[in-house]
Amino acid sequence: MRIVAIVATERKNGNSILAAKYISKKLSADLEIIRLTKMRIEPCRACYACLYGVKCKIDDDVYYIYDTILESDAVLICYPVYWLDATGKLKALIDRVFMAVPYLENFAQKKAALVTVHGFEDMNGWASATCNVLARTLGLNLLASVEVHAALPGEILLKKENLEKLDTVVKALSDGVKIVDKNQCPVCMSSIFRVNKKRLFCPICGSELDFDFNVVKKGNKLLNYSWLIEHYESLKSMKDIFKNLMKELENAKRIVDNDIS
Repeated sequence: MRIVAIVATERKNGNSILAAKYISKKLSADLEIIRLTKMRIEPCRACYACLYGVKCKIDDDVYYIYDTILESDAVLICYPVYWLDATGKLKALIDRVFMAVPYLENFAQKKAALVTVHGFEDMNGWASATCNVLARTLGLNLLASVEVHAALPGEILLKKENLEKLDTVVKALSDGVKIVDKNQCPVCMSSIFRVNKKRLFCPICGSELDFDFNVVKKGNKLLNYSWLIEHYESLKSMKDIFKNLMKELENAKRIVDNDIS
């Protein structure tokens, strides 16, 4: 098995790196680590060219990341939590996922798992949800998501409960089965919810749950393979609408510019 781990830490032996090494060793897998902190990821220009099969004109490392995933069997997204969320580099990569359209069919065959590491028990935040969004917008087959409490470098390997969580990831990737924690959405493994009409609403997959996390209404309408394909087609139509409204939009912008000046 060949595993690629997407991490964002400057620590050579930080908990995210150690988690990836532990999991790959347990699976007797070859491991390649992509440090997003070392990658050049420019902002998306929203030109939509990549939706039409045109190669992105931005010369950075995003295609390298996608090609590395393409050559792997499984993907680990191992991330430290900074101020309740994943680091900015991860969001920068999410913003460029339009470029992944040609890869989606192949990416759907790649097993994936998430490991987010928080330093304070009450500050795990929503980083796992952000990582979840990356996995899903890339079309990966997400099988496990664990949140680990480990502040000091190496601490992730010192606690029995942490090793048990990492072993959950090992089992999921080894067996190819989805393992859902009791406090996660049973459909997409999200750990964040909105309260909607005395029910829990999952903003990632759109499912409705009761307060015991039982599925009342399965959503699965958002951020899955079929939805992504449909969504990108709808974006193409929006560009056509934009072209038809070009003159009207230009007039509106002139009015605003004149008011400001």
